[in-house]
Amino acid sequence: PARSAYKIIELDRRCQIFKPGCKIVDLGSAPGGWLKVAQEKLAGKGTLVGIDLLPLKFTQTPHTHFIQGDFTDPANQEKIISILGGPADWILSDMSPNISGIKFRDTFQSTELVNLALHFALEILKPDGGFLFKIFPGHELEDLRKLLATYFKKVRTMIPEATRQSSTEVY
Repeated sequence: PARSAYKIIELDRRCQIFKPGCKIVDLGSAPGGWLKVAQEKLAGKGTLVGIDLLPLKFTQTPHTHFIQGDFTDPANQEKIISILGGPADWILSDMSPNISGIKFRDTFQSTELVNLALHFALEILKPDGGFLFKIFPGHELEDLRKLLATYFKKVRTMIPEATRQSSTEVY
C-alpha cells in the first residue's frame, strides 16, 4: 500500500523486529505499508496493533488489529493495551506532521510527535523492548538522542536506502 514498506523491510533486516510471538504497535500506520509487512513476516505468530487518523488500504488478518483514531487519546491507548494483552516488544512510528515546507516548523512538529510516541512507548514496552521512529531532524535531535540513551541500551540513527534523496527523514 505504500513505498514505506521497503523502508521497514530494510529496518527489520538491520534490527530484527519481526520475531514469532512478538507484540508490535504501529503508530501512524495508514495507509498500511509497515503493518502489512509485519503481518506477512509474522504470519499469524504475534499480535499487531495499528492506529492512525486515516483508514488502512489493505485487509488485515485476525492477528492484525487496527484502530482508526488518535493514539494520544487515553481511550485508544487503553484499546491498544487491551488488544496486546501484555507489554509490547516494539513500538513503531512512521508518523509525520503535515509538512508545511518551513523546515523549523516541520522539524519541531516531527520532534513533538516522537516525544508523544516515546511517552506512550515507555508506558507499554516490555523491558528491553524497541522503539523505532521516523523524525525530520533539526537541532532538537541531539537532545532527543541523549534522552533516548537514558531509556534504551542502543540508540542508532539510520537512513534506509528506500528513502528518497530529497527527504531529510531519519529513523
